Amino acid sequence: MKASRTRKSAPSRAASGKLRVSPGEWLRQHWLCAKDALQRLFSQPVNTFMTLMVIGVALLLPALLYVLGSNLAQFGNRLTETGQITAYFHDATSDADHLSLVNSLQTDDRINVVNYISTEQAMRDFADWSGLGDVMSNLEENPLPASLDIHLPASGLTDINALAEELSTNELIDLVQVDEQWLIRLEQILMLGDRIVLVLVAVLAMAVLFIVGNSIRTIIANRNDEIQVMNLIGATRQYMARPFLWLGLCYGFLGGVIAWILLALMLLFIHEPASALLGFYGSEYQLIGLGWQASLSLLLGSALLGWLGARISVSRHLTKS
Repeated sequence: MKASRTRKSAPSRAASGKLRVSPGEWLRQHWLCAKDALQRLFSQPVNTFMTLMVIGVALLLPALLYVLGSNLAQFGNRLTETGQITAYFHDATSDADHLSLVNSLQTDDRINVVNYISTEQAMRDFADWSGLGDVMSNLEENPLPASLDIHLPASGLTDINALAEELSTNELIDLVQVDEQWLIRLEQILMLGDRIVLVLVAVLAMAVLFIVGNSIRTIIANRNDEIQVMNLIGATRQYMARPFLWLGLCYGFLGGVIAWILLALMLLFIHEPASALLGFYGSEYQLIGLGWQASLSLLLGSALLGWLGARISVSRHLTKS
């Protein structure tokens, strides 16, 4: 009776070239394999936990760098919303000359906003910002010049350079500063961060493949006699491989869950000081987490890596069998 049950449960390839299984039976077999994989994982909790922690830590690093890049990117997006030019007037120029230039610039279609900062306003702003109000009030002369804070659309970098050159030739202007170089540097830094994340994802994905593949190889070695018996009675390779593929998928998915939990705990731990720091730069800056789309990608990607690692290990073993 036991032998007949084994022959019935293991699909045979001896009777015909193709094995036809109904959709209901196909789903039932996958459900039993998934259930058996979870039971095997929880039957050895210590070994399973250690393996999952290694996978989780390997997946944590790229996820952490992704979150870091997302938080830095909000500064870049904010800064690139507008191009900015700062122009400083000569000391010998008068307020009337300053206002005349401001009025002419406000009619320029290339410019969004022109803010005029007088010498008195510059003094007050510097005193408030530096906390040196008492020192500044004791100075005989105001050393700070009047200036213009000019904002242009981000898409008009050519207009920014052209306007900066025009202002630098104006007899009222002493110095022109363009923030374009800082924006370009910031963009390059963010691009470098993205490349580093991609490289780490590739390297650590290979590490996950090796970890899962080695774990599955050990399990296959322990069940070698069972596999040999199933091979003798005519079970298909697909049928023999299915439990190990589900085991690898569970390894990968649960490792991704652990990585997500570790990242969430880290963000929770640093949330208060990070939010306080971001608050100094404006209320629009908030600590950004992984997000549901990135979380889903992490879990699905880790499950796929686990399945692929098991697939490689199983294919090598069944080829030798």
